[in-house]
Amino acid sequence: MKNLFDIQVWKQQLGLLPVHLNPLSDNGGHMMLNGGNGDFCLQTANLEIENIDLYSKSWSSSTKNFLIVKDDNVQIHNWLNDKTETVSHKIVSENFNKFYNYLLSKSYKSSNDLVPFVIDIFRQFRNLTFEKSNPVEALNLLFGLLTSLEDDVHNINTEKWGLENLVIPDGFDYYIDQIQNGISNVKPELDLIIRHSAGILFQEAQKEVLFFNPQRDLFGGSSSSLSTKTNLYSSIHYTPPFLSRTIVENSLRNINLQTDKLKILDPACGSSEFLVEVLKQLIELDFQGNVEILGWDVSETAINTSRFLLTYEKRTIWQDRLDFSLKLVGDSLLEDWDNDFDLILMNPPFSSWDLLNNKENRDAVRQALGNSFIGKKPNQASAFFYKALNHLNENGVIGCVIPSSILTLDSYSKLRTDTNDLVDIKLLGKLGNFIFEDALTDVSFIIGKKPKTNHIPTIIWTRNEKGVAQEALRDFRKTTYNNQVTLDKPNFSIYQPISFPILKESWTPISIKNHNLFKGIERFVVEKRLSRVIDIFNVKQGIRTGNNKVFKISVNEYSNLPEEEKEYFRPSTENDSFINGKLQITSYVWYPYGEDGIKIQTEEEFEEKVPSFYNNILHSKAELSNRARKDDSNWWHLSEHRAWLRKPTRKLISAEFGKSGSFAIDSQGGFVVERGNAWIPKKEFSEKDYYFYLAVFSSSFFDNLLSIYSKELLSGWDLGKKYTKDIPIPNVNLDDVKNSDGYQRLVEIGKELSEGNIYTKTISDNILEKYFYPNT
Repeated sequence: MKNLFDIQVWKQQLGLLPVHLNPLSDNGGHMMLNGGNGDFCLQTANLEIENIDLYSKSWSSSTKNFLIVKDDNVQIHNWLNDKTETVSHKIVSENFNKFYNYLLSKSYKSSNDLVPFVIDIFRQFRNLTFEKSNPVEALNLLFGLLTSLEDDVHNINTEKWGLENLVIPDGFDYYIDQIQNGISNVKPELDLIIRHSAGILFQEAQKEVLFFNPQRDLFGGSSSSLSTKTNLYSSIHYTPPFLSRTIVENSLRNINLQTDKLKILDPACGSSEFLVEVLKQLIELDFQGNVEILGWDVSETAINTSRFLLTYEKRTIWQDRLDFSLKLVGDSLLEDWDNDFDLILMNPPFSSWDLLNNKENRDAVRQALGNSFIGKKPNQASAFFYKALNHLNENGVIGCVIPSSILTLDSYSKLRTDTNDLVDIKLLGKLGNFIFEDALTDVSFIIGKKPKTNHIPTIIWTRNEKGVAQEALRDFRKTTYNNQVTLDKPNFSIYQPISFPILKESWTPISIKNHNLFKGIERFVVEKRLSRVIDIFNVKQGIRTGNNKVFKISVNEYSNLPEEEKEYFRPSTENDSFINGKLQITSYVWYPYGEDGIKIQTEEEFEEKVPSFYNNILHSKAELSNRARKDDSNWWHLSEHRAWLRKPTRKLISAEFGKSGSFAIDSQGGFVVERGNAWIPKKEFSEKDYYFYLAVFSSSFFDNLLSIYSKELLSGWDLGKKYTKDIPIPNVNLDDVKNSDGYQRLVEIGKELSEGNIYTKTISDNILEKYFYPNT
């Protein structure tokens, strides 16, 4: 039976990071940290503690459960239920995963939790201060309120707490009573609140207030009712604790801690999520040296929060061993960076080129990247990343959140090469679109270390679904604790590939299953048993109308057109047009083109031949005339009509973004491809050939190929030429393929799919693996 008094057992079984509740005391009390969901307090030393103290500690640290290991059992104290349960050592020891799942079931969020309790007060302060988007005064009031748990806020030593310009309003004692009373006799503990809720408060502070409520309640306090919004397209994203914790842990594993001093930078520090985390973990690792921290940010609230938190860390834990310097900047890329950082940690701004404010910001990005970017519009995060690489010392480490586009886009290929020349990549993870709250950015992270050797990194691949990334990083921690190298689960993979990069032109992590598949099918390409898409098809992009609202009409609108006008419209493809291999008409598009070009030469001819549609869109003439290469003389033309579409011919088509169900055959050739792709054969195809490839592209096996070679999006994968050209597929121009039983069987499946019989789709995988991708 496992020794439950040993904290290492809990670490190895659950993959949680233990941090002492009191960093200055080793009495067996720990926070077991996952990243918010699933955290709990654990006392492994057999001490007698009153329940009210346990409840205060777990509530103040944003958890529900406080576990105490006794001689024969484990006690679970839950403040929300005001209940204590007892589970024997034997049951816990033999059923750790079930036991943890039980704790998770008792860890649901509630309105009585610490975070909503504190945020409610903070929102009252915002109604007092009327700060719309930069609540400096409201946040100062909140920090002042927190100090009242330890000091007399009316006679506060602002230097001691790292506060500036704190003005206490009349009636503030109401809020002091509110926080000191806590909830249901559960009292707050300042130390735990500061260490475990400040980041979430900063996230709340970034929300712009749309509507204030200045009304007072019956007891003299302000209303906490606010109407706020979060900018989905903001470049500022709060780093969730499970991610910052993982990055810090694995960065520190690559640092020599037998040194007198560490110099650490976060050039986009926010509320110092990384900086506070690294200080926590250095204490747990018993680091004996000094720490120098530099933190920069464009947000005044971020800098004020960081100053409050780091001042507290210095006063209560580190004292003279910690020096920190915080700076409010306009753009960190314009600052002078030292060249001797031991560690740079950051979640840089993910600003696209178009969202950069001015020429100075853009020039800073260009200067930081130098010749390491191929293209015109780099993301600001790439400049932060590359500049950081160049300002590490000779043994320095970087831990960085990055947009996944840096790993995949051709324009970053030189940056990837230069990165590989500068550092050993130790860990590379692709986490997907569900990392930042209220933002759908595709997120990855990277940890690198100087000097460059020939190290092959550990890869973390996660399925792009909500909650998977946090589960994967917890299991990664577990594998590290247990000295495992590989972990393969349906939703994520952790492993070291045979070589790196896995794909020739991309650094994107893939699953173990697809890694093994990739190695096998690439061998078949060399042996000429498979050919690449680009060798068989010209994948052509569909039309661009220049204004879909004007030029696309519904099926009902088309049916109401006069018969003589219908000849100028053709059915158009969009995502809804594809149903598992069958093509259906969902809309029509204006297409006044024949084999010889435009059918309507003048506006007078337009009005004469298509009068009802002409009158419907005449109000948009000015807008349509202002498109690129358009004016009053051709405003009814499409922006890009694609000459190859003029003559209706049979074609294989796909959506612009999608997966195996997003292909179909246009047998009569009447469809116009709009926001999609046409797969035009380079050599003449028979009718059977089209059905063969429809079956191939509609298979689940082809989804695996897309996940290796293409760019993943929320709606599937990019099905355009750029991301599909290298996919290895059977070549019907080869006799071995054409004469095989597999060819004939897939042709029949393709016919069934085109008629709407989706039940045959599942058979395709077995045929493909048997005849064309054996032993992969």
